[in-house]
Amino acid sequence: MNLHRLLLGIMLFLLQAANAGSGYVYMSKTSYLFYVNDDEIFSPDKKTLLYFKKGNIFFNGEADTKQNIYLMTTSTDITSGKLQLVYEKDAREPSYSFRDRKFYWGKAESEDLREKSELLHIERTGKWWAFYSSFNDSLLAYYEADSLPLSTAVITAYTLTVKFNLQAKLNMVRTEGPFVQASFVSIKPVWGNVTANEWIWDGTYLRPRWNTDPRCVWSFDGQIVKQVYVNNIYEQYQWDGENFKPLWRNNRAQEWSWDGRMMKPTWGTDWANQYVFESRIIKPWSNVHSEKEWQIDGDIPIPFVILVISGIARPF
Repeated sequence: MNLHRLLLGIMLFLLQAANAGSGYVYMSKTSYLFYVNDDEIFSPDKKTLLYFKKGNIFFNGEADTKQNIYLMTTSTDITSGKLQLVYEKDAREPSYSFRDRKFYWGKAESEDLREKSELLHIERTGKWWAFYSSFNDSLLAYYEADSLPLSTAVITAYTLTVKFNLQAKLNMVRTEGPFVQASFVSIKPVWGNVTANEWIWDGTYLRPRWNTDPRCVWSFDGQIVKQVYVNNIYEQYQWDGENFKPLWRNNRAQEWSWDGRMMKPTWGTDWANQYVFESRIIKPWSNVHSEKEWQIDGDIPIPFVILVISGIARPF
């Protein structure tokens, strides 16, 4: 029994030693991202403690208090074959995720979503772990793989994402594709905050005109309305030419009907939500709620109109 405990102790010591170490995370031969000493991350001049890790939590400051939480992760092993999540301070939903040395925006649960959400990837080159942008494969940072803890890769990937604004670059890549056409149809309020609530449709995709967040992009294939870059079955809706309703759940508040003249909630009786078209204006037929009037400057599928005026599609 004593020999067993001794061997177990040696194994644990070796494991801890393998996951510890010190050294620089380089951006070039003469430029550093930060200096790492075991679970502590310092500024390149080694004078300022930036972050330290306890368990799966990165703290800033010098105390492991709730106020000093910087990042929380479900794992600090960036090589994990299972999708791991990264939460920023006070966030209830994951801001990022990683799996198999790839770092993603949001919770990239499906293969299709991972392809569209990849921000950077890590390659082993000799003794180095190298971090590359997933947009153009440019080298962002590197360090000696066996010299620093595995958790270094997680904080490095997050820091590079923020430093190089990779999320905004991903937005640009995503929106350039669907919206390369110069012409589009818009739907916007007649009154109120037009800029914040204007939507455009290019014949394929619907999105807010002044917000390029890919999570706000919608598609319609003639039957199903859904978000293009969000894998959420509960935000998918079906259309049969007359009735609009959730595809995978029952929610009467989100069921609408269209009889060729009037568009209204299927189960509602409020006149303010019963709309008719007059030229290019869609408005409540009662004529007493001008604040709910919308202007459409072209032809747009009825399901998209319902999506916008009902508030199901949010522009931010």
